[in-house]
Parts: sequence; structure tokens; C-alpha cells
Amino acid sequence: MQHQDQRATAPGTPNLRYSYYVVLLLMLTYILSFLDRVLISLLAEPIRAEFDLGDTEIGLLVGFGFVLFYTVLGLPFGAAADRFNRRNLIVLGLIGWSLATAGSGLIGGFGGLLVMRALVGVGEATLSPAALSTIADRFPPERLAFAIALYSSGVVLGGGLAMGFGGMLADWAAETSVSLGALGTVSDWRLAMLAVGLLGLPLALLLLTTMREAPRTAARAEVPGFGVLLATIRTNARAFATVFLGFGSIVIAGYIPMLWGPALLAREHGMAAPDIGLSLGVIVGLCGFVGVLSGGLLSDRMTRRGIVHAPVLLVLATLPLQALAFGAAYLLTHTPTVLVLLGIGVFLSSMLGGLQATTVQLLAPATMRGRAMALYLLVVTVLGMGLGPLVIGLLSDHVFASLSASLATVSTAALAAASAILLAGRNAVRDALLTTNNIDR
Repeated sequence: MQHQDQRATAPGTPNLRYSYYVVLLLMLTYILSFLDRVLISLLAEPIRAEFDLGDTEIGLLVGFGFVLFYTVLGLPFGAAADRFNRRNLIVLGLIGWSLATAGSGLIGGFGGLLVMRALVGVGEATLSPAALSTIADRFPPERLAFAIALYSSGVVLGGGLAMGFGGMLADWAAETSVSLGALGTVSDWRLAMLAVGLLGLPLALLLLTTMREAPRTAARAEVPGFGVLLATIRTNARAFATVFLGFGSIVIAGYIPMLWGPALLAREHGMAAPDIGLSLGVIVGLCGFVGVLSGGLLSDRMTRRGIVHAPVLLVLATLPLQALAFGAAYLLTHTPTVLVLLGIGVFLSSMLGGLQATTVQLLAPATMRGRAMALYLLVVTVLGMGLGPLVIGLLSDHVFASLSASLATVSTAALAAASAILLAGRNAVRDALLTTNNIDR
């Protein structure tokens, strides 16, 4: 049995070098999880053609097909992260979602593909509650936002990799076929899914052999039941509601470039898959990465100056520009301008990346962080990857004449709701953070 990393527990001598190595390993795992999660968006058009699907069905595949089990199982996996070896939990989940992604390339119909997407969600539900609890146990509060931002950059790097690498992979797979013996021959989008899914197995081995379990700030016997967590949330109900619903509304808009960007650029701008992949790879990967790290650095600086609710204030300041950039990007027809505006919007939206998890980790007592994060992920994933894509698909199929109008409507409405929620609840978040972390006013 693996022993916990005792060097990080020595008073005043945290092993930051190894802690950052752990963060980088977890970031790499998050990158792969997002590659597996959003690659299907880039492959949506050939999947649509093979199975004769509409936008509503595509919305289910990129959204609720994944979200349902990801969110529901996040709660028991969050409880497991509070009690058991988090490294082992992550490794098991990584193997599971990698095999499900690979299996998606062998499925013969829409129903089977939907089941595989659900299994990807089951595996990925293990990652963030365990990873963020691990990071929070390795860094002091004044360094936590940047460490979590580094981990959270896996979202945009994984999304960017899915677009950039996925575009080239889709182009290659469309011209290639591989014989799997009794399983038949795979090609096109199926081959792309199979190839990406198998990438997770060597990474699982690396985690198992080089990552140690983090020391916990409280003994396992002290971990309270789920009812205590709910009571804690009720005590600071306005603060938790502000973070869950306010940040969750931003996530709706933030997911659109990754989940619907390929379809928008293909249909409305006539771009080919390799060009879409390269463009969105740079936008999501580079602009998003810079945005995530910028948000973490700025938040840590503000926190050192005594602004404990820095994440909320920082994100709130970006929302008007986000709404303008995204809304114009979806409605304009000049492709270079659209790509620039998408880059600006993704940069601003990605500043939320590490700040949402940082806020939840600091709002929750140390013995409840895994489950608190699982609850948060349930809300924001249902909103961002479940409700958002489905509503967009329904609007596109039944209300508007174009996909672009649906994207602009949902994005603008979500960011307007986020602004109202964060403005109304920012002081409640500040007061709850001061109380939870025993900080004098």
C-alpha cells in the first residue's frame, strides 16, 4: 500500500517542487479527459451523416449523454475522495473513461454511442473531486489559486488539443482504415475515437508509479457525513448559491466555443475540418491557457492584499466584455473577425477556470472538499454541458433559422444571468470566506 507523502507535512517546509509536479501530472490527466470529452464535437458532422441525426441528438451526445452519469456519480466519488486514496481513484477512473472512449469507435448505432458517452462520464466523475482535494492539501491559501489554475488549464489545453490535434486526426482517419480482426475494420470518426481512447493507458501507469497520495489536513476518522456538508451549505446558503449558479451560468457560455464552435465554423463559414481544428486549437488552447493562468495570478495577488472574494470580483469585471465578444462572434459573417472575437471571449471566459474551484475549496471545510466540489460540478456541468447544448440544439431545430442565432441567444442570456447573480451575492461570498477561514474583518 502506498504511503502518504510525509515530506509535504513538515511544518514550514512544504515540498513545493514535488507538489507542482503532482499538479502537472493532474493537469495532463485533465487535458486527456477533456480531449476525450469534447473530441466528439469535432467529429459531430460525420457522426450526424452516418446516423442521420439532428441538432437535438448531437446536443445529447455532446451534452446530456456525458453529463447524466458524470454529475450523479460525482457525489459518491466525491465522498470516496474525502475518505480513500485519491491517487488510486483517479487511476481507476482514467482507465475506465479511456476504454469507453476507445469503445465509442466500435459502436454500431446512436443508442450505443450514447451509452459509451455515459461511461466516459462515469470515469471522468472521479477526477476533479479527488484532484482538487489533493491540490488543496498541498498548497497554502495564498498559493492555491495559481496551483488550481494550473490544473484547471487542462480544460482549455484539452479543448485546444481536441480541436487542433483532433482536426488533423479526423482528417487522417477519414483517409485511413485499420483492421481489428474479429472486431472488423474501423476508419473515419471511429478510428479517431479508438486512437484517442488508448492514450490514457500509459498515463495511468505513470500516475500509479510516480504520484504519492497527499497528506490530509484532517484524519479520516474526522470526516463528517453528507448531512453535515448540507448543513454547512445551508449555513452559507447565499454564498454557495452565488458561486454555484453564478459561475455555473458563465460555464454555459464558456463551453459553447468547444462544443458548438466546429459546427458553427463548418456551416456558417464553410471551413474545412483541418482549418477548424487549427483555428479553434489556437483559440481554445492558447487564449484559454493564458486566461486561466492570468486569472489565478491576479486572484492570488488580490487575495494577498486582503480581498478574500477576489475570484468573484475578478470574474464579474469580465462579464460585459465576454457577452459583447461572444455575441458578435456568433452573429458576424466575416470569418477573421469572428475568430479574433472568439479568442477574446475565450481568454476572458477562461479566467474563471481556476477561480471557481479555488472558491469552492475555500468555502468548504477541509474534511468536505471532495464532496463540495462534486456538488459544484454537478450544478455547473448540468448547466454548461447538459442544459446549454440541449437548449441550443432545440432552438436551432425548432426556433431559429440558423445555429448562430441560437448560440448568441443562449450565450448572452447566460452571461446576463451570471452578472445579476454575482452582483447580488458577492458580499455574501466575502462574509462566508472570512468566517470559514477564520480571517478577521
